[in-house]
Amino acid sequence: MKRPKWLALVCYVLVLVPGFLFAQATGLRELTVGYPLGGSTGFFWVAHRSGSFEKHGLKVQPIYIRGGRLGIQAALSGDLLMQLQGASTAVSAWAQGAKELQFIGAVGNRLDGVSQIGASTDFIARVAARRLGLNPDKDVVIVGVGGQGERWAALTSGHIQATVVQPPFTLLARKAGYTVLVDFSKEDFEYTIAGPLTTRSFIRSDRETVMNFMRGLADGMDFYRDEKNKDKIIKFLGEYYRSNAVEELEKTRRIYSQLTPGLPIISAKAIENVIANDKSLSSMNLNPAELLDLSFLERLAQERKAKGR
Repeated sequence: MKRPKWLALVCYVLVLVPGFLFAQATGLRELTVGYPLGGSTGFFWVAHRSGSFEKHGLKVQPIYIRGGRLGIQAALSGDLLMQLQGASTAVSAWAQGAKELQFIGAVGNRLDGVSQIGASTDFIARVAARRLGLNPDKDVVIVGVGGQGERWAALTSGHIQATVVQPPFTLLARKAGYTVLVDFSKEDFEYTIAGPLTTRSFIRSDRETVMNFMRGLADGMDFYRDEKNKDKIIKFLGEYYRSNAVEELEKTRRIYSQLTPGLPIISAKAIENVIANDKSLSSMNLNPAELLDLSFLERLAQERKAKGR
């Protein structure tokens, strides 16, 4: 009677720690990476699923983080060494004293969504309100509803009058006949929708791991944009969005292949736009360059040039 229980316990332990055993067997460095659900962060998911990180010695464990603040807290506590994060929350935390934070790149460096005012607490809704001649603090009521799925459900059920969406929800919005008030995908407005964010201390302690993450991310972005990988990308995005709507997934693939060409580049201008469009931040005399560590992008560009890429 004891032996079957002992075997069951061993099997249970093996199920619990497959990533650890895999990393030990292959010599890969384990790295837990937080990410939000969004169109541009699909690049990270594809890099993960295509094996791009493993090629550079990393066993990435993705962990979904719903809110930007939770990700910032996890980074500052040391619980999450790397994550994909939007600029607005990160810049606000940095401006308030979280100087440990460092953006090292971006999977989306310009606004990519159709903005319909009223249901997002983020930067995009406020910028869009101003584009429409509205005061976001007085003329509209901006409420936090959740991720894209929750916002879409709230809109279609009539609980809110408008929202901010990215592909593939832009296609759903058009099909449903919703009016597009501002389409940022047609404007040249630099903004870090999502980018790899880490800390100065992690960079100092394990610089090569950070570099390998950037190599894997760049390779994954290349894989995403390669037309010959179309079927695999649709499959991976279907997992990411938990959707089997091929038309929507293909539309998403095509849009982001065009919106984010080349390396995962981040710019000081993208951070400047966040600061300039925030009433509190714009009065603080901030230097955007202090939030950026561009050395990894520079090294990545040099490596690729040496390889003729």
